[in-house]
Amino acid sequence: MTHDSHPPGFVRLAVAGGFAADFGAIYARREGERVWFGFRVEARHLNFREVAHGGAIATFADMQLAALMRSGLLEPKQSPTISLAIDYLAPSRLGDWVEGEIILVKRTGRLAFSETILTVEGSPVARARGMFSHSEKAASLDAPPPPPAAPPEAPPPAGFELIDGGAGFGEFFGPVYHDPERQRLGFRVAPRHINLFGLCHGGAVATFADYQIAPLRRSGAITGPFAPTLSLNVDYLGPARIGEWVELEATLARATGRYLFTQALITNADGPVARATAIYAMTRG
Repeated sequence: MTHDSHPPGFVRLAVAGGFAADFGAIYARREGERVWFGFRVEARHLNFREVAHGGAIATFADMQLAALMRSGLLEPKQSPTISLAIDYLAPSRLGDWVEGEIILVKRTGRLAFSETILTVEGSPVARARGMFSHSEKAASLDAPPPPPAAPPEAPPPAGFELIDGGAGFGEFFGPVYHDPERQRLGFRVAPRHINLFGLCHGGAVATFADYQIAPLRRSGAITGPFAPTLSLNVDYLGPARIGEWVELEATLARATGRYLFTQALITNADGPVARATAIYAMTRG
């Protein structure tokens, strides 16, 4: 089975440019009032351990409401993500078909709540819950007009040094920088990070939030081998736009013999962009 194949009944969704389109092919299947969505894990989705990157799973999970709208179950509305929670249950590997049924738990006049359990060959690999601002403002699902030309990508602020994000999804996301003096991470929002409305995609913000263990490890607050993400929760507080510098400041809330509990605040020049909490598992090697 090739990496661009998909099970019968799934149709590729037309996704406008930016982070969602560059993520790769996303498919959906509708049967009455039920909708499933899925994707095939490609090399671009992997981390350095050659399993699906936590940010890749988060990006896919962030497309729940978009898949419902593109499948015709919901009318197209401007629906930015307010909150996204992902529990990572098992790894997904190159070539795996990841799918989940999207459950529209509740919809009010202003909000939509959805959830899904993502599986590979029937075995759960992740659970995701989203809260979206389902506004009354209609949205076109067609490709938007080209955004204004982005300014040349500026260098990071003084004190920030490039860190190795690895191949796969780290390379896809783009450069991430570390300030060893203040123990902060940063990245500059580029055209590859945007959504349909020209703002930083929720999946890009979630990917950056999944890096919150990195400055803690570099400062020596956390030691030991690779610590896979068990749970990631992101609350979206404000937009970030092309060209803006975004920073992450993380703290270690608690460390036990088996788990690390962290929290982070993500900001730009205008103030908070997101807050995030995560749980990582301590491995033996």
